[in-house]
Amino acid sequence: MKEITRDYQGKNVELKKVAELVKTFFTEEGFKVQDTEHPRGFLVQATKGGFLRTLLAMDRAFTIVIEGDPSDFRIRVGVGKWLQDLGVAAVEAFFITPVVAFIEIPEALWSYEIEHKLWHFVENQIELGA
Repeated sequence: MKEITRDYQGKNVELKKVAELVKTFFTEEGFKVQDTEHPRGFLVQATKGGFLRTLLAMDRAFTIVIEGDPSDFRIRVGVGKWLQDLGVAAVEAFFITPVVAFIEIPEALWSYEIEHKLWHFVENQIELGA
């Protein structure tokens, strides 16, 4: 999985609310979550914590970028490096050069399942007016 993008037009939803819903989804799934707001949108990262992952230096995280305006926006879901500091320079990579910002990982059943559940959840919330 490199990156999956979905575009939404005419939905008129509050993008900050969508970002908060994404955070809630991952928190309820047991992920460690961090987020930031950027002039171009929102960035949410979610990773599974734990001693073994830390020991193996598995610093990969689901990375969700929400950008645009309430009636014409895009959501990108991929796997990127867990950013220790969500500073402006690090976040810019996800808004300016998304192809470089997301990394290839071997397909894993858990990532497919979580991604599928996330898209289902987000699309239901958007249809409900987020």
